[in-house]
Order: sequence, then structure tokens, then C-alpha cells
Amino acid sequence: MVADCHKSLHRDRKKAFLFRLAKVWLIMTLQAFQSQLLTHWGSILFLLGKIVRFLLFFVFLFTVLGQRRSLAGYNREEVILFFLVFNLVDISIQFLFRGVYHFRSRVVRGDYDLDLLKPLPSFFRPIFGFSDILDLITLFPLWLFFLWFVSTSNLFSLSQFLTFSILFLNSLILGFAFHLFVCAVCLLTTEIDHLIWVYRDLTNMARFPTDIYQKGLRFILTFTIPVIVLITFPAKALLGLLSFRTATFAFLASSSLLLASLKFWRFALSRYSSASS
Repeated sequence: MVADCHKSLHRDRKKAFLFRLAKVWLIMTLQAFQSQLLTHWGSILFLLGKIVRFLLFFVFLFTVLGQRRSLAGYNREEVILFFLVFNLVDISIQFLFRGVYHFRSRVVRGDYDLDLLKPLPSFFRPIFGFSDILDLITLFPLWLFFLWFVSTSNLFSLSQFLTFSILFLNSLILGFAFHLFVCAVCLLTTEIDHLIWVYRDLTNMARFPTDIYQKGLRFILTFTIPVIVLITFPAKALLGLLSFRTATFAFLASSSLLLASLKFWRFALSRYSSASS
């Protein structure tokens, strides 16, 4: 009886803690949005630039596939699906973890020293400290178009979509793990931009089906920065081309990278000497 009461109390405390984290994240997101409203023309141009770039890449896809009916054995609809999944994963990760892009300045200025005094997880502000509402604005119509495209292209099946959804969440965990690793490197070296742009360049390679690349390059994209696990696997799951063994590997890869990143973060935090040292 006493043990059950302790478990119930522990669950209530955990729920209250998670609710508090969600509330803090919402406050920081609204503050970031307010700062963006101060330069509303810049935000509008940034949003228009993202939309135009998205549409221009669609024009590029149709131009390429107009000359060739298939790419690496995939037809036009399947190639477009890979592109849509890439954007869903990439923009979702940017929206959730854009705080990483601002972390170096906090470390250099010493603001992160104050963050460590707050009753929050040490990685909360570095990872979730700045969520871009502009990314969220582009996500809603993108999801609607994605769902419409899948349902009208005869690519939809309930089991395949369920597998895709699980692997999509797995991709978010994988993205969190990599961004946490980058923040740990920043604590040790105060450098972060180069790693982020290497990540962005590699993930951009998955706009197309990664089967177009040679075997050696596919190995690198699977076992270094696992771009294929991040983007290609969810797309293949939606097409019914992913085996149970491969899906299991995706979950093991994200779990391993998450544990390794958490350990590396704790190590980097123990070596962090603060901006005043």
C-alpha cells in the first residue's frame, strides 16, 4: 500500500515537472516570436524565401523527372514523397531544436552560467531555448499537402502510415541526440556553427532517394551522421519498402546515439569552466 502511494506520488511529480517544462518552453517560444515581430518585414521576407525555395525545388523535380520517368527505380510520385518527408523531418527538427543556433553566444557571453542555476535540465535551454514560429507556420500547410498527396497517390495504407509515424518520432529523437552532441562540443570548444552546417549539408543529400548514391557513400550516411535513418527510412516505410529488421536497426541507432550524446553531454558539462574562468 505504501509502495503504491510512493509510485503514485512519483508519477504526479513527474507529470507536474513535464507540465512545468512545457510551460517554460511555451513562454520562451512566445518571447522569441515577440522579438521576431520587432522586425516583421524581415520575418515576412524570410518566410517568403522559404516558400519560394520550396516551390522552386518542386519545379526542379518536375523538370528532372520530365526528362527521366524514374530516378533510382522510383517514379515521380515516390521521388516527390521523399522530398516531402525530408522537409517534414528537417523543418520539425529546426522548429524544436533551433536553440542550438543561439547557444554559442550564450556560452561566450556567460549567460549559460545563469541557466545552470535554474531548476531546469541542463540541456533544456541550449536545445529548446528558441523555437521559430516561422517554421511552425510552414509546417501546417506542409502536413496538409503531404496528407493530401499521400491519400491521392495510392501510396497510403494504414499500417504503412503507422510505421512511418513511429519512425518520424524516431527521427526527432535522433535529431535531438545530434543537436545535444553539438551543444556538448560547444561547451568544450565554444565552436558549434561548423558542425551544424555539416549536418545541414549532409541532410540535404536526402532530398532525393539515397539509393542514387554509391554504396560507400550510403554507408557513411548511415553510420556516421545517420541521414538515411533520419529521412530515408521513414519515407521507405510509407512506401512499404522497409523490412522489420531495418526498422529495428533504426530504433537501435537512435537509442545508441541518444545514450552516447547524454553521456558526452554530462562529460562536457563536468569540464565546463564557465565564461568567468
